[in-house]
Amino acid sequence: MNDWKAVLVLAKRSLVILGLTCIVSAAVVFGLQHFAGGLRIALMQMQAAVQGQQTQLETRQEELRNVRANISRFETLRKQGLVGVPDRALWVEQLQSSYQRLGLTGTVTMELSAARPLGANAQAVAPVQPTEPITGPVVHDLQFGMRDALEAEVLALVNDFRAQANGRFRLNACKFHNPISTGLSAQCQLRFFSISSETPPAPMPTP
Repeated sequence: MNDWKAVLVLAKRSLVILGLTCIVSAAVVFGLQHFAGGLRIALMQMQAAVQGQQTQLETRQEELRNVRANISRFETLRKQGLVGVPDRALWVEQLQSSYQRLGLTGTVTMELSAARPLGANAQAVAPVQPTEPITGPVVHDLQFGMRDALEAEVLALVNDFRAQANGRFRLNACKFHNPISTGLSAQCQLRFFSISSETPPAPMPTP
């Protein structure tokens, strides 16, 4: 027994060092496991972020392919005045040019109403103010009146204007009245259509 006590006394320092080493090793192992767990979580989060970015990239690439596939059609519609902000003043100038080109006699008056959303009633809905944006399909009504004109002259004017106008329209209404020896009075409405997200212009009364 005394021999063991002597051995233990001699080995006390080594045993203390061994115990401290075990404690430190255990702490290091625990710390490494905790660090490894944190790395795994960070890696999973990074992988999820990369996957999300990859999905967004694929979506953007698909959108880019769609844009490239339809950009020529969009440009054609824009040049036709169907997409974007139409040149409303040009419509009036082109109608006046058609009238002069056909050599029509008599007088003509024109008025371009304020733009309004498609489907809105012109009488029931107040005109859109210049500061109010319109999105989606837009209607523009161009009215013109003629005196001392023949029905064939009115139709010829509409057809010539249709061939020259930078926009798409339909002959929405045309009324003839007051027939006299030199012709009739005509009141016609041309309805233009466009798709715009810009602020519409104000009405343009024209003499």
